[in-house]
Amino acid sequence: MRITFVAHATVLVEDDGATALFDPNYSKRLAYIFNKRKVPLPMGPDRLPKPDAILVSHDHYDHLDGPSIKKYDKWTPVVVPKRLRAVVGLMGRREVHPLDWWQGDRLKHFEVTAVPAFHFSGRPPWFFVRDAYQGYVLQGSKTVYFAGDTGLNNQFREIGERFAIDLAVLPIGAYHPPSFRYHHVSPEDALEAVKRLRAKHLLPVHYGAFDLSWEPFEEPPLRMAKVAKQAGMEDRVHIIPPGTTLEL
Repeated sequence: MRITFVAHATVLVEDDGATALFDPNYSKRLAYIFNKRKVPLPMGPDRLPKPDAILVSHDHYDHLDGPSIKKYDKWTPVVVPKRLRAVVGLMGRREVHPLDWWQGDRLKHFEVTAVPAFHFSGRPPWFFVRDAYQGYVLQGSKTVYFAGDTGLNNQFREIGERFAIDLAVLPIGAYHPPSFRYHHVSPEDALEAVKRLRAKHLLPVHYGAFDLSWEPFEEPPLRMAKVAKQAGMEDRVHIIPPGTTLEL
């Protein structure tokens, strides 16, 4: 299994000829007018294999980006939280798979299960949908958990009890001011989440693209490396630059 950290929260999984793409965002700005990408995109869709399925964790602009979704064929399956079906349909998608928490689907080689997240939703000023956020467990030759965005109050222990997770893909940016940690995890929180999940490995994402919070832009991966070393978990935490691939 190959996992490519494209940039921000965009992650591509390749396994046995099947490809799944999480939260694609290739845009220079969020929703055309908001936060500008601070670092050039290391690779775009032209350098990536076409996905057999796109999985969207929630409707915030840095995770559900209309222009990026529209770069793919309209019949590419898109998995979304149930309440986002109409929003993605307005983007011209013709095969939308809405899931509630703990519901599953089969997409080519992969078994996909929507799992809880502890976050919030909304696409101001046009769409305000409640409870439109979730993570995913992707089961192929290995089992990958993609959290999307979530706070530490998430149901990590239950997810870890239901699945034997080889790799947890967790966000580690947007944790300052401290109130942001209610809906996001810091590097320290990510390590605690890994323990609760009983995951073998951690791939940190959600940093190094857009300036979304108050911590120094370069801090999340440096802080992640520091706390992983302090915890004796360097061999389990894979801090890779955007645009590179991890093999399991």
